[in-house]
Amino acid sequence: MRQLEIIKQKRRFYMFSEKTRKAVLEVNDFFRKYTMGFEEKIKKRFIYYDTPEHDLQKSNIVLFKTIIGKFCELNFATEKLSSTSYYTLRTKYKHFKTDTIKPNESPIKYKEFLIEGFKSMFMSSLNFDPEFMLKRLRPMYLIETTSLEYRSTNITGLKITYSFDKDTYTNFENNVKANENILTIYQHSAESTNADFEDVLNKLVHYCKELTPTSETKIMIARKETRTKPTVNNKNKKNEKK
Repeated sequence: MRQLEIIKQKRRFYMFSEKTRKAVLEVNDFFRKYTMGFEEKIKKRFIYYDTPEHDLQKSNIVLFKTIIGKFCELNFATEKLSSTSYYTLRTKYKHFKTDTIKPNESPIKYKEFLIEGFKSMFMSSLNFDPEFMLKRLRPMYLIETTSLEYRSTNITGLKITYSFDKDTYTNFENNVKANENILTIYQHSAESTNADFEDVLNKLVHYCKELTPTSETKIMIARKETRTKPTVNNKNKKNEKK
């Protein structure tokens, strides 16, 4: 993605295989409403941090580094609202990020930035010690992505980036890895092009059966795909067959 370009909204799809990219491009070419061209191939890394007790996840907060080439920034954001949250969030969504940092720098180096983020996201009286929590932070998930990006435009001013992502998810707790093919579509243009954006999505869902829409974020997918599965012993297997 172009770092300075504003993303107005995005939609995500599971892809059955890498061949889906060809099917999506063919749908675009068939209707000829939009001009699409290959933009670039990008490798991205996202490192997510949490405590061993998953305090940030329980609080619906994500802390992660985005690394694209030499570009790296630290992100701190609310993830989603949930009735099972341990704490009460002040607003539905907040997102803070640092200026460019070094890829090997620890989030702890930006302690003041993170503590201020906690204070902004939660009610005025924190019921936990943010400094104690920060001392327990460690890398929990790694998302490595190779993206083929295409840019699409039309005469109404619609600007879209199609990102065909080949993801590898690593769970540092249990050393489980998983792979997934994901299509993320980003809208960059103004609200006046929302109808055209929805038109693109509707056509893709209708004509590309290789796509499965999902509201999950990448970290949600990583957690789900790398979850340790319960082991089944031979005795249980025999009982299951009966």
